[in-house]
Amino acid sequence: MRRSVLFVQPKLPGQFRRQIAAALADPKADVLLISNASFGRTDIPKGAIHEFYGNPSPKGQVDPLCAEYNTAIATAAEVEKAAHKLKQRGYSPDTIVAYYGYGESLFLRGVFPNARIVTFFEYFYGLKDGAMNFDPEFRQPEAEILRRSKARNSVALLALHDCDEGIVPTKWQYSRIPEEYRQKIKIVPDEIDRYLNKPDPNAVLRIAGHEFSKNDQIVSYCARALEPTRGIHIFMRSLPRLMELAPEAHVVIVGKPGTAYDRALPNGEAYIDKYLSEVKDKIDLKRLHRVGWLEREDLTTLFQVSSCHVYLTTPFVASWSLREALACKTPIVASDTAPVREFVDHGRNGYLVDFFDYNRLAEMVSTTLDKHR
Repeated sequence: MRRSVLFVQPKLPGQFRRQIAAALADPKADVLLISNASFGRTDIPKGAIHEFYGNPSPKGQVDPLCAEYNTAIATAAEVEKAAHKLKQRGYSPDTIVAYYGYGESLFLRGVFPNARIVTFFEYFYGLKDGAMNFDPEFRQPEAEILRRSKARNSVALLALHDCDEGIVPTKWQYSRIPEEYRQKIKIVPDEIDRYLNKPDPNAVLRIAGHEFSKNDQIVSYCARALEPTRGIHIFMRSLPRLMELAPEAHVVIVGKPGTAYDRALPNGEAYIDKYLSEVKDKIDLKRLHRVGWLEREDLTTLFQVSSCHVYLTTPFVASWSLREALACKTPIVASDTAPVREFVDHGRNGYLVDFFDYNRLAEMVSTTLDKHR
């Protein structure tokens, strides 16, 4: 008897790489996929039945607090259309594995009422021990944080209520889920590509007119967006002291200048430019390399040649880049924050420093460079 499983994620395979591969390996399973058309077909696994959904078109002007919810409903409607196309082709999944973050899972129950829905949850906002009220430099009144967190959690609560089972990748993320829903949540660690992410003593990175290898002193920093949630202000402020202590070190910064989680600056300035302006007269700009967005293979090569990778985050979701750098055996200096402590054991596979202490960060990076000459 054949069975079918549907995976829904904006950019496949995303967090479901391992699960999709396992389903494709089952000769008795039909593997169905729904993804966002704007990302194209670049990483869609072969052998699956695939439908796209279009970009959402939220209607009307809404209160800014409702913007994410409004977009989620529009996204859910687009995913619903794609699901109906699969149904018209004769497919009715037994199981649906869906991302919820942009509303993808919200209307699937109506299309496939008999399917078991397993939803991936990323982060639940709250007043205590979270990202919103962590950094005094960006702290807002508690009433405003409460309003924003409740608005942001609205989609998660709908998805939590509707799913048959939820999955989260870490203990930290599990701890954020409201207690009344935890009985149906499982911890399923994210899978990284260990065939790609592994040490290579002969790796050479050619980028931005430079060629770097393990013979060079490279300090790497990576974030999807260079913003305060990922500590870009702390890292930039550490550079004067770091470059003084490590006069041969080159600093390579990977990431987009926009925002992913933080509010954009009112004048349209990028956060990295704002903080570079604070320190540019105190550092050797010839040893600072902003390389923008890197493809996965180049990012792996950077980790392989890096003498020290700096990873900073507020109490938010730990990035894949941290785990990929660890898999490459890159020396790590990271922020002593809850999501990081789940992966970095101070003194064993990396070093932890107080998120806000940028001088201590510089000193620990310099010490790490000396240890791994």
